[in-house]
Parts: sequence; structure tokens; C-alpha cells
Amino acid sequence: MRALRSILVGITAWPTLFAVATFSQAPGTSKDTNEKEQTCRLAGMVVRAADGAPLKSATVRLENGDDHEHTIATKTTGDGRYELRNVPAGRYKLIVSRNGYVQQEFGQRKPTDPGAAFTLSPGQTKTDVVFKLIPSAVISGRVFDADGEPVTGAWVRASRETYREGRKTIGLFAQVTSDDLGAFRLFGLAPGRYFVSAIEQRWGQIVGDKEFSGSAGNSGSEQGYARTYFPGTADITRAAAITVKAGDETPSIDIALKQVMVHRIRGKVLNEVTHKPGQDVRILLMPRTKRWEWDFAGEAQVKKADGSFEIAEVVPGPYTIIARWFDEEEGKDHSAMQSIEVGETDVDSVLLTVGAGATVQGHVQWDGKPSLDRDELSIYANPADILHWGTAARVDSKQQFTLKNLAATDMRVQVFGASKDCYIKQITYGQAFVKDDVISVAKGGNPALEITVSSRGARVQGSVTDKDGLPAPGVWAVAVPDGARRSILRLFSSQTTDQYGKFDLHGLAPGQYTIFAWDGIEDNAWEDEDFLKPFEAQGTRIEVQDDDVTTIKLTAIAAKDTDKN
Repeated sequence: MRALRSILVGITAWPTLFAVATFSQAPGTSKDTNEKEQTCRLAGMVVRAADGAPLKSATVRLENGDDHEHTIATKTTGDGRYELRNVPAGRYKLIVSRNGYVQQEFGQRKPTDPGAAFTLSPGQTKTDVVFKLIPSAVISGRVFDADGEPVTGAWVRASRETYREGRKTIGLFAQVTSDDLGAFRLFGLAPGRYFVSAIEQRWGQIVGDKEFSGSAGNSGSEQGYARTYFPGTADITRAAAITVKAGDETPSIDIALKQVMVHRIRGKVLNEVTHKPGQDVRILLMPRTKRWEWDFAGEAQVKKADGSFEIAEVVPGPYTIIARWFDEEEGKDHSAMQSIEVGETDVDSVLLTVGAGATVQGHVQWDGKPSLDRDELSIYANPADILHWGTAARVDSKQQFTLKNLAATDMRVQVFGASKDCYIKQITYGQAFVKDDVISVAKGGNPALEITVSSRGARVQGSVTDKDGLPAPGVWAVAVPDGARRSILRLFSSQTTDQYGKFDLHGLAPGQYTIFAWDGIEDNAWEDEDFLKPFEAQGTRIEVQDDDVTTIKLTAIAAKDTDKN
């Protein structure tokens, strides 16, 4: 199953002082072969890369996506040492973090590398696993308005390039607010290229009704502040990237907020539950964007008895407007959602009807024996065109579920809780096949949602070596579906190699794939057709059917970084 993807962002060449974690390995022993599982022991040190000085209070943690019962972590002592005992055997991520230093994962050579999976066999002991941390960077500056006055409480972001849904975009890496002098300090930054932007904070902002201002009757006379990128542009394509290195303090990144023509959105809210105007409803305005950033363009609290509202200082563009109301008596959250376009004039007569929301009944059909990762299966639906909360429903013992309080909009459907050997075989919504996992939800009655999950996914395992024939740890092994199916992103399957260069991809749907191994690329870059084109001939083509197990050997492709220091 394809889970929500993590936000990994592109950076430039990594300083040479960053060192890959190293270890000497004591061979695993078997005290009792009849035992189902023997625990493991892991020990080592965390030091400063520049001089090898031990680092106290660094957090060392093991993460296993299949283990939801244990938190395996410890902190280093005064001499920089750590030890983890009684660790269940398995495949982990080994991660070290400390305030003032860049987080590091075992096997990384630069921060965009995925790191090598850390495999522990039953009864195994690994000692002297050493991490060498480098100091994080800082970008600081001030935010000013058009009159040169400092802006207090501005949201200031550091964003980096990343891949999302098959194309390159930018994603949020760090965010802070400016102080009373307009000053900000973005800290904890890994080396790389950042786009720094600022915008006035919208929460609690007071803007008078237009009827009382001098601009009343003229929809094009108002000015407001747009998100402004350093050195002073509202257009991300004209922004200047700021390159930082390990431990850099980059000061004087001052941003003068840019004024643009802004407009207002006016409308009314009706409450279907109370059968009255929607007083005390909260209104949020969310940009419709492919960027992997949580953002909003305005907010309002409905105070007027007739349920009317107004959102001021809206920059032209596409938005989703959301009304939310919490029924304290019933303890339920109700909402309404509508897409709008803001052009060169104000938007009037928006009508939002808050009610119980739409309901979609559904059923899960298993192809093969049901196979769960956890103790239950859940169906999740969230709006397809914005980063926004969604609705989850538990699948009961009869394999039925009910998604409640859905907004009347396009919703992306996902399945959580199935084992790694499963894949979604088919989704139907009424009589229609759903290709891209997105269904159109209506306010009234909705057709039944049928999801067929197969537990008979194919498996591709193998090893990756570098150009010299040595095991390649910490590189991406990726199964890319044939061209006709590449728009279905959940069909892609990826995993990082472990410390021995091994990988094991589970849950592949039947069909043709090209298997690649890449060293030095960003997560999800392979979903971009432009990225894939130069490498098409370098992969290994295979075709799989249900329950297949295929073993292959790959040579890592040394992809060049797209960004340069």
C-alpha cells in the first residue's frame, strides 16, 4: 500500500566533513534455535564531525514501520556512547538527532540520501556504530512592510525543492514567526538551497468591513500583502535561492513585503443542523496548489446574525473555501467546502451550507486471504486538491465501512492497515471504475464504494552493487510500472537497500515494471516523466503475476544532483 509520503526536499552537494555512520560487526549467534525470536543489542558513539568530540544527549532511535508497539530509543551519555538492548530482530531506520546539529540516518552521505535500512538478525549484536554529526545552519533577517516598518508575527518559511505527484515543486522545511522588531531566525537547517518567504499572519487579523472604508464601491482599489520571496518578489520563479553550508550563519536576509491588488470574498453560511443562519461558524480559505506546504489565505468567524461573512485581502488565484462548525451537543464536527476563483474583482454571493456532510457506504472485497499489518483495516478519504484533514472509517467484521461527514468535492481514497504484500486491485464507485483513486462526492445520495484488495502481491527482491561490484547500501531500489499505468502513483514501489545492499519489494500489482537502483536522487523523483527519460534503458524490465517472487541483481545508477553548490 502506498502510505502518505514523507516530505523530502532537494539540496546541493554535501560537505566532505559529513561522514557515513560506520560500524564493526560482531557475528550473530544463535543460543536456542527453537526460540521464535532472539533479541539484539546495538551500541556505538555519537561525535562531532569536525573534531571527534563526544556529543552528550543525542537521541538515537530505531524505527520499524511494521512494529507499532515499541518505541526504541535512548540518549547518549557524557562520553557520547549509547546502547540499545533487547531489540527485536527486524528491518529498521537508525536515526540520530541533537539540538544544533543536522539529523542523520545510518548510511547517509548527504541529507537527500535515504540512508541504508538497518537489518538486525535474531540474536545479533552490532557494536561501534558511530555517527559523526555536523552543525546545522541558520538563516536570519527581518521583515518590513511597504513603509519600512517592521512586521510583527509574520510567518517566515524556508522551503526546498521536492517531488510531489510526478512533478518538481517546493516543500516546507522550517517556519518561524518574526518578533516585535520584525526579526526572524530559521534554525536547524541542513546544508542546501532554500527559498525564504514571508507573509503577514492571517489568524486574528482585523480588517474593517468594506462599507466603512474609503474603498467601498470600488472593487479594484485595495492593496494588500502577498507572500513575498527573498529578495522581494511574489513570484516563486523569480525568487533567489539561498545556499547554506554546515554551520553557516547567513544574516541580513531581509524581506520587504510586496503589495499587490487584493479582493474580498463575501457570502453567507446556512446551518442545516440548527435550521438557522450559520452564526459562530469558522471560515478558512485554502489555496489550491500542488506545493507540499500547508497554507491558508484568510480566515473569518461568522458573527453576524444573518450568517454573512467577509474575507479580506485575498490575492487572485484558485482557492477552496471551507466552513466548519462544531456541534457541542452532539460532539460532532460539520463542514462545507466549495471551490472558487478570485480574479480581478471581489467575489460575492458565496453560499455555504453546513450540515452533517455526505455519506459514502462501502465494502472491501478480498482477493486471497485477508492480510493485515495491524488489527484493523481503515479507509481514509481526503480532499484531492488541497492539503487538508480527511475522514477515516474502520472496516468491520463484515468488511463494510461508512465514510461520514464528507465534503461535497473530489476525495482521494486510501486504504491503511493492509500488510505489505497487499495491493489495491480495483475500486468501483457505483458502476464506474476509479482509476486515479479519486471519487466525486455529492451532497445528496452517493453510490456505493467497492474496494478490492489483493493479498497476493508479487515480490521482487535482490541486491544492488556499485560500479566496482561492491554492495551499495542506502540507495533507492524502485519498481516503476509501464508507461500506461504511471499516472497511478500507488503502483510505484520503492525501498532503500540495507547495509548489505539488499532490498525486498512487496505488494506489486500484476503487470510490467522496470526495476531501477539509483544513488544520489530525491524521494519520488522517479514519478516525474522528465526525470525518468534519460534512465529508461538502464533499468531491468520484468513482468510479474500474483504471488510471483523474482530475484534480480542491479547496478546502482549514479544520478547527478540537480542542484549545485
